[in-house]
Amino acid sequence: MYRILLATNEPAVLDKLNSSVQWDQLYFKPPVIVNDANSAIQAIENGRIDCVAYLLSKYEAAHLNKYLTTVRPNLPVFEIRRSMQAQRHILDDMRRVLDRLYADTSDEVFDESVVMAMLRDELMHSLLCGELDDEKVLLGRLQMLRSHLSVDRPCIVYEYDMPQGEVYMSMRWHYGTERLENALRSNFFGRYYEDLYYIVAVMTPRHIRIVVCQRDDQEIEPLESMTERADKRIHRVLDDVSEYLGLDMVLLKRYTIENLCALTKQ
Repeated sequence: MYRILLATNEPAVLDKLNSSVQWDQLYFKPPVIVNDANSAIQAIENGRIDCVAYLLSKYEAAHLNKYLTTVRPNLPVFEIRRSMQAQRHILDDMRRVLDRLYADTSDEVFDESVVMAMLRDELMHSLLCGELDDEKVLLGRLQMLRSHLSVDRPCIVYEYDMPQGEVYMSMRWHYGTERLENALRSNFFGRYYEDLYYIVAVMTPRHIRIVVCQRDDQEIEPLESMTERADKRIHRVLDDVSEYLGLDMVLLKRYTIENLCALTKQ
């Protein structure tokens, strides 16, 4: 079973949680409960904690967030909700994340940072492919996975066509769209490049979508300079893709969306 740390100075929230949540049925031990940031940090340092939720005053929350960001960047964090139905959905999501994080299903050994990156990639694929249409769910999962993607700054979306996509997949690339997406992400675009995050999704053998967004821990960049940098980066990368993979893409359109959450409404 997994061990939760709850940090809050609102007893009423804890009373509702403990009276309505059957922790063992969700595969969680009874939570460790503290009421300030220092006690939370001490609990994390002194024992096994698998995930954290906190609802604290502004100063205490900032103190705990600074510790989690600098010292424990891969420890999953989830929201404390006042609605118990919403809270149970979040706990279900949290358990699924932990199941993946601590899975022992293969001979490969991944550290926490690698697994968290893989889970973020899967989340972004679902978002770009239109499989995630609830903004609150997106925000909750980004928090769980300790993502630094900004959710309130403009993003740039590029839609590409691969005219020979079906032929390419059947004749030259026999590994499917998922492996192609992984290759584009890992071997060509990367995730972060000069503080911009490049999200790549192979929607179909003909359709690739790329979304470029900023980090939430960096200064806000004007859209004009962000677009100029992203255009140059994508142009260079696609030249490399053409040279090394023999795969040509044609830009269908480029447009700006208000923020990452706007993709849940497309």
